[in-house]
Amino acid sequence: MSDKASPATMTARATAALALLLVNGFLLNNLLFPHFIGINDGAREVSTYCGVVFFLLLGVAAYRKPSVFREKAWSAISFLALFAGIAFLYLGITLRSPLLLAIGSPFGGIGTVWFAVLTFLTLMKLGPARCTVCIPTAFVASYAVNLALSLAPVPFELGLALYALTIVAAFALVRGYAIDTVETIRTVDSPIVLDVTNPSSYLPFSHPVFVSILLFNAAYGYALNLQAAIETPAQMLLSFVPVTAVFLMVVIGRMRLNADVLFQTSTLLVFAGFLTAPLVLIGSGAMGGLQFSSVFLHAGASAFTLLMYFLVAVAGSRNMLGGITTVAFAMGASWCGIGIGALIGQAISGITAGDVDGILWASAFITFGFMFYSFVVLKKFSFESTMQDIVPVVPAAIEADGDGADDLPSLEDNCRTVAERFGLTNRESEVLELLARGRTSPVIQEKLFLSHNTVKTHVRHIYTKMGIHSQQELIDIVEAAADEDGSDA
Repeated sequence: MSDKASPATMTARATAALALLLVNGFLLNNLLFPHFIGINDGAREVSTYCGVVFFLLLGVAAYRKPSVFREKAWSAISFLALFAGIAFLYLGITLRSPLLLAIGSPFGGIGTVWFAVLTFLTLMKLGPARCTVCIPTAFVASYAVNLALSLAPVPFELGLALYALTIVAAFALVRGYAIDTVETIRTVDSPIVLDVTNPSSYLPFSHPVFVSILLFNAAYGYALNLQAAIETPAQMLLSFVPVTAVFLMVVIGRMRLNADVLFQTSTLLVFAGFLTAPLVLIGSGAMGGLQFSSVFLHAGASAFTLLMYFLVAVAGSRNMLGGITTVAFAMGASWCGIGIGALIGQAISGITAGDVDGILWASAFITFGFMFYSFVVLKKFSFESTMQDIVPVVPAAIEADGDGADDLPSLEDNCRTVAERFGLTNRESEVLELLARGRTSPVIQEKLFLSHNTVKTHVRHIYTKMGIHSQQELIDIVEAAADEDGSDA
């Protein structure tokens, strides 16, 4: 077995790539963005929102027209954007030019997006069990590097070079594993087609998973806007404790990673950050040089980010055809949430004109809203069940007439038996037979002269009557009908 085919090698490379991307984010936020202050204070937000737009465009394109994803072209464009952004940012900081920073900021936002997608596609190929080990390990490894970077002053030029190097290295580590997945996604039916017959295999952007990512990061972005970021190594070490504990339990202790427990833990940590944030505002929130509000917030955010990465990897492992869409929507929601939270914080600070009482009241309402959503709206929602309920997609390999399915002499009889058993109408029976042959929505539309929405409605009614969620489950029932008839005989 070659290194490329070795699961252990792929796990090690994916772990290293994810750790590099996490370090890249630390470099951007802690070593590069602070240099924008006093030159172009809005450049950071421009970079964030351009990244959000690019993520969402990727997600929509992957859902509606995946044929546009040619890996070489996208990687080349992303590298051009990355190095163009680095060049403009370097000149903008060196020359203290707001214009150059404004020009370079959009490139900085979009330059890393595609490389994050490739890394996640590699994680998806590992499967849930290996991701349980890979993701916490990557976080702990990045913590060690981030702590080392914070202990010694890093010149701006070196920070910029490391920023570029982490992206290039991550790309080199995972490209060989992700390229075939991108090609598969590009050449099969688009998710908008497969979603009709496999609705439980895709998470829409309105799904509670993505909404939770958006709102959680909005709360985090708002809270951090009210105070300075973590600066001291002691504060960083304390904020690393929860995720390090997860690493010790699931990697060293071989315990199972429970997504619901991790969500509850991260929520409580952020809530603790909200509760102690007013102490910072009134000047009594530091004990021994530590701002415990920042510690709680960063710890909760890290735990939730680990959860988000795990959810995306597991969802994608069950449906690789929707992998790019899942990554793009999750990361877009994350970046957008932080940006929205920061804007809300800035707006409240502007409205209250720095009045502490006004900020405290606003924070109290936002804290209540965050907890209401987490413990009331999501009371019956389970991240664990969501991952388990994603039905793997089995795309139709052949759409043309005359494929192997048409050679099955008992298929029509099986479909007739199933239709009678579940009380399907004549039209639903026709749709059932085409679904059993592996046909997708466009073929059904063409053969039965129906619209896309009409086919979708028929499929939904068939699935409801049969108590199933995917085309593969339907095929299994139709195939089982032959065995049942044989046993009756």
